[in-house]
Amino acid sequence: MFKETQIKETGIIKNINGNKTTIELLSQTTENCKSCSGCGEVKSSSQYLEVETVPGLEEGQFVVTQKTINSPYRSIMLVFVFPVISLLTGSYIGQNYNILRITSKDTRVIVCGFIFFITSLIIAGVYDKMTKNKTATSRKIISHNVQNSYDIIFK
Repeated sequence: MFKETQIKETGIIKNINGNKTTIELLSQTTENCKSCSGCGEVKSSSQYLEVETVPGLEEGQFVVTQKTINSPYRSIMLVFVFPVISLLTGSYIGQNYNILRITSKDTRVIVCGFIFFITSLIIAGVYDKMTKNKTATSRKIISHNVQNSYDIIFK
């Protein structure tokens, strides 16, 4: 459910500048590209990406890159399920415990539920900011000894 998907892409090195390499991706025909939508719909224009340089690269050389795509289910749970559970938990606590010194039980249910709901949204936002850099789609060159063969590139 929370698995990562590895997608391999083939491209041609267009420019090497220090520790960054610019790669022009070749058109993809795999099933992963149809379900990913990470690159966007590129039909006629070329798509370029920049990755870290590895030793032994030359301009015009074919390379295979790999990108890791994280499952969206964790984010869905964090944004939709966690706040609802927090709202219900806060409402339960407000109904059964007099923690806010409010005499009306109905008012306590609403206030505690709202406080827990807002707190869960703040926690989700902080968690998202902390993990954004870790879960960004990372691309790296995994092979640079690819022959100029149609079978190797598109299979």
